[in-house]
Amino acid sequence: MEQTDDRPVADVRDSIVRGPLWYVAAISCVAYFMVQFDNAVVSIALPSIQRSLGLDVTGLQWVVNSYSLAFAGLLLLSGRLSDLFGRREVFLAGLWMFTLGSVLGGFAQNGWELVVARASHGVSSAVLLPSSLGLIIAAYPDKHRRNRAISVWGAASIIGGVCGAVLGGVLTQHWGWRSTLFFCLPIGCVLLYFGTRTLTRRVAAARTGIPSLDLPGALCVVSAVTAAVYATIGLKDHAWLSAHTLLSFAVSILFLAAFLAIESRSKHPMVPLGIFRSRTISMANLVSFVATTAMASQVILVVLYIQKVLGYNPQEAGLAELPGGLTTFLVAILTARFVKRIGARPMLIVGLLVYAAGVVWIAQVPVHGDYWGAIFFPMELLCAGMGLTMPCLTITATAGAPKESAGLYSGVATTTRQIGSAIGVAVFTSIAATASMSATGSKQAVLASGYHTALLACAGVAVLGAVLALAIPGERRQEAEQDVRLDVGAHA
Repeated sequence: MEQTDDRPVADVRDSIVRGPLWYVAAISCVAYFMVQFDNAVVSIALPSIQRSLGLDVTGLQWVVNSYSLAFAGLLLLSGRLSDLFGRREVFLAGLWMFTLGSVLGGFAQNGWELVVARASHGVSSAVLLPSSLGLIIAAYPDKHRRNRAISVWGAASIIGGVCGAVLGGVLTQHWGWRSTLFFCLPIGCVLLYFGTRTLTRRVAAARTGIPSLDLPGALCVVSAVTAAVYATIGLKDHAWLSAHTLLSFAVSILFLAAFLAIESRSKHPMVPLGIFRSRTISMANLVSFVATTAMASQVILVVLYIQKVLGYNPQEAGLAELPGGLTTFLVAILTARFVKRIGARPMLIVGLLVYAAGVVWIAQVPVHGDYWGAIFFPMELLCAGMGLTMPCLTITATAGAPKESAGLYSGVATTTRQIGSAIGVAVFTSIAATASMSATGSKQAVLASGYHTALLACAGVAVLGAVLALAIPGERRQEAEQDVRLDVGAHA
């Protein structure tokens, strides 16, 4: 008997790839590597960009902020769009935009052209992250194979950031800052070629015509996230209680309240609020937010410490982080095996505690400490903790996600992390600055005091994340909740 158009989405076969499933994982992982590499390598090149284009401080800030605002604001929306309009189509659109942005940025002759290019990279990165994770979730129905693919996906982002930090100084020093943007051009072209040939179009969608998009809800959530991130990045120049900061956060809260009101009444909500009835999803995203505030901040604080206190130049600092990055990469790849035997929640708790121990250790580094005696071993410990934690955060935040809502769950998870990163960096750098004001001694000693205090605060937040992770249900409870998520996904 012929199926009718009102059949559940889950009953419709969605062929993802022509060929073996590892094609999907490979394409998704390389895309995540490219995004992280680009962000890291451009950050290293900022001083050279400022000199070359004659940018003032405000212009240079907008080179950074244009990316951050576009990226954070559109993560959730782009994830939902991939569910409605097809993961292949949205993913390839993100690749096209990223590749064209690399060309525009590489040939930029003034500040505003580079700002536009970086904004386009922010938009395309916001498209690529949730859609690439959504491709993996949709392609791997088997839980253990999916977890293994997610672990490799997370490891790809780690090695992308490490390679960007290491190669950023080399590329800028020998071939100029434009080479940092052109570097991703061939990667994007290769991804477009293989993505177009191997990823299949969505077959037989459950809905006919144009998919329903909750436009008012989409505009509200984009505005809410953008305003929140704008408030946090503005903390470099404005105090926490300044009119600028308070007004920005107030605008964010108002848009968030409007979003929740719209979603609760919409027939086709962009984010069905029922998914948060799952304690697994709600608690996993809360833990992800808390953990990311610490991890994103710690990375920046350690880089600043190595450069400003120990006196390393950017290239030396990148090389100093290379062993730790490789450790994170290798541990992240192996994490899926631990999760299969022990479970994601126990490994998440262990990872956060190991990470916190490493951060406490590196916070004791003396002002004149050498790399091998004071930096290497604590970095290895905290990076091993990160390698355990980061895949487990993604695995728990997308546990049991129905295939037809893979982009939604991916968008929620990545948005939570981005907001946590933005707020964490603002909070912990402020702690470092405040602690430095009350310190005495040489310039290096004063800076070290501030970094030590902020790093200890990061460790405390990581421990808090481990405590909160205890509230994530075990695997049996997660399987019971999966029926609720499938029902929500079928009607989203």
